Amino acid sequence: MVELEAYPRDTHFMTRTKNLSLWLLPLLLILSIIAFAALAPVKFLNTITPSSTYKKTADIAYGDLPRQTLDIYIAEKQKTGAADMKVPILIFVHGGGWHSGNKEMYKFLADGFSRSGYDIVIPNYRLFPDGVYPNMLLDTAQATAHIADKFPDRPLVLIGHSAGAYNVLMMGLAPEYLQRHDIDLCQRVAGVISLAGPTGEIKLKSPRYVEVIPDRFNGQSAAINNLGSPNPPILLVNGGLDNQVDPVNAVGLAKRMEDRGKAAELKLYDDQTHNDLVKNLSRYFEADSTLKSDLVSFIDNLPTDANYCL
Repeated sequence: MVELEAYPRDTHFMTRTKNLSLWLLPLLLILSIIAFAALAPVKFLNTITPSSTYKKTADIAYGDLPRQTLDIYIAEKQKTGAADMKVPILIFVHGGGWHSGNKEMYKFLADGFSRSGYDIVIPNYRLFPDGVYPNMLLDTAQATAHIADKFPDRPLVLIGHSAGAYNVLMMGLAPEYLQRHDIDLCQRVAGVISLAGPTGEIKLKSPRYVEVIPDRFNGQSAAINNLGSPNPPILLVNGGLDNQVDPVNAVGLAKRMEDRGKAAELKLYDDQTHNDLVKNLSRYFEADSTLKSDLVSFIDNLPTDANYCL
C-alpha cells in the first residue's frame, strides 16, 4: 500500500482567513444598511423607530371606499394640559402630489408626536385618478368629522405636508367642507399647520397636477381664494431650499391673510428642503432644526375657549 504524504496545515492562511471574516461580515452588514437607507429612506427610518411610545389602532374605516381608512396612535405618556384645557387630537394628512403616499409611511412622525404626549391620527384619502378635486378634500373632511365624533370633547389640530397641507388648509379656510358633516370649524378645529402647502400663489402648470385640479388654482380650488370666512389660527411653514413647493406660497398667503386681519403665522427655515419638514419631526432628526419645538409651541399656545376662530 502506498501511503499518501500528509501536507502540513497552513495555519497562517487559516488565521488570515478568520481575521478577514471578522471584519468583512460587519462591513457587509454596514454597507447593506447604508444601501437600504439610501434606496428606501422612509422604510429605513420606520424600521429603526420604536413602537413603544404609542398604542396603534390601524385601518379604521371612516367611509365605504378602500382609501377611506385611518390609523390612530394613542400616546403611552399623555401630555397634560391646564385644568381648563383639553389636549388636542392631531390629524396629520400626508403628501404625495395627490398621486401617491399612504398613512403607513409615517410611523416615524407618529412616534415623534406621541413621545411628546400627543395622540395623532393619520388618514388615507383618495388619490388620482379617483382623488380629483374636490374628492381629496371631501375625504379629508370626512376623516376629520369621524375623529371629531369619536373624540367629542377634544379640539382638533390639522397638520399636513405638501399636497396634504393643501387639504388641511382648505379645511381651515373653506368651512363648507366640514359643514357637510355638521362640524362647526370654529368650535372643533383649534388650529391648522401647513408644511410646504401649495396655496394658489403659483398657478398649476404641470399636467400631473392639472389633471387633479383642472382650474389650475384660478378659482375656489385655491386657498388664497377662500379668505371670506372666519378661520382658526394657521401656521404656514416652508423651507428655503424647497424646490417642489416654492416658499412664495406660504409668504403670499400669509400676506393676504394679514391684510385682512386674519390669524396666520409664517415660519421659514432657510436651510430646509421640502422633505426636511417631515424628516425633522422624527426623533432622530428633530435636533437638526427648531421645527418640532416650533410646532409644539404653536399647538400649546392655541386658543382654549370654545370659539377657536380669531
